[in-house]
Amino acid sequence: MVDRRKKRLMLCIICVCAAALMPMIAALSCYAEDYPDISTIDSDLYYPDNQRFFRRPETGFVLISSYASSTRAALLDSNGDLDYSSVRVPTTIKFVYEAACLSGNYLYLAGMSSSAANCAVIGRLDLNNGKCIVNNILNVSCDFSRDFSADAQGRVTLVTVPCGEQLDAGTPASFFLFNGRNDETITAEPPDPESSSPSSEAPDSSAPQSGAPDPVSSSPSSSPSDEIPVSLPPVMENYDFPGPVTLEALQSEIAEINPDQSLRVFTADKKEIKSGNIGTGQTIVTMQGDKTAGAYIAVIPGDLDGSGTVTDYDCRLLYEYFIQTGAGDTPSLSGPYLEAAKISDGSGADRSGRSLQTGDLLKIKKLIK
Repeated sequence: MVDRRKKRLMLCIICVCAAALMPMIAALSCYAEDYPDISTIDSDLYYPDNQRFFRRPETGFVLISSYASSTRAALLDSNGDLDYSSVRVPTTIKFVYEAACLSGNYLYLAGMSSSAANCAVIGRLDLNNGKCIVNNILNVSCDFSRDFSADAQGRVTLVTVPCGEQLDAGTPASFFLFNGRNDETITAEPPDPESSSPSSEAPDSSAPQSGAPDPVSSSPSSSPSDEIPVSLPPVMENYDFPGPVTLEALQSEIAEINPDQSLRVFTADKKEIKSGNIGTGQTIVTMQGDKTAGAYIAVIPGDLDGSGTVTDYDCRLLYEYFIQTGAGDTPSLSGPYLEAAKISDGSGADRSGRSLQTGDLLKIKKLIK
């Protein structure tokens, strides 16, 4: 009799736990994209190994695969056919990819060169036209199984050590600034002590550790600077935009209110953006002549990677956040990026101060174009 009661009690506990976990499981399972069935795809569009789909930010998919010493990338439309409006044939990339990550409208691929010893290769595939630019990292050993990511400024993280040094699970990731010219050699960036110093005038808007997301350092839309050439208040508040916004549109609105004011936008690493989407974590400064009239940190709902748009990669960052917090690890989302994940039904004010919910993941999914 006692054993029977214990079994009933255990069954009740299991049922209660399962009921409590169902919303979380359902929300996280929605991260799994409704990708095309590989068996319905034209076999000429992919190689037999390492087949993997990613969703393109605007429409359709990209299918990557590998065989022998090459990777093939096919831009597909929403039906899973080759997107003839963008490309005529799949792109062939002369190395086997070991890791891949989305960053805005780019897919970054990493692997080892098939023609040079101890040479890591990073490719950046443009998801609009299928063009791939390749950079090389010489004389390194790599761990492609973790921490491969890229952010909106083209800063790539990859776990590497110089040849001959020990590579293990504790080896930290190195940072590389992707070069927009093909077949360039890049080297690890030194740490930036100013950006991590609490006394720096730059805002505390560290990008997610998982990386991500569209303009790169070589883009004409941004220019490097040793420091933001305007005076900023020591503490700046977030400004919650209702949705994606471009610098041009915001400048136009400001001009209607005050024609004498102008707008300047800076990334977290102090590059000035001249055009295009404003991303989460960027510093927006209004200028009255040569004096600062106001400054704040942009928060774009659903833009967790700072690209200025909402893509599948933002869902991945939030999915990883839930896993990290559930495991008791330090979460990768913080500051304005964390606030951008709190999708609200009302004004931006009710996002601040509350914890992330599984419903936020569902709402971000709906924002993906």
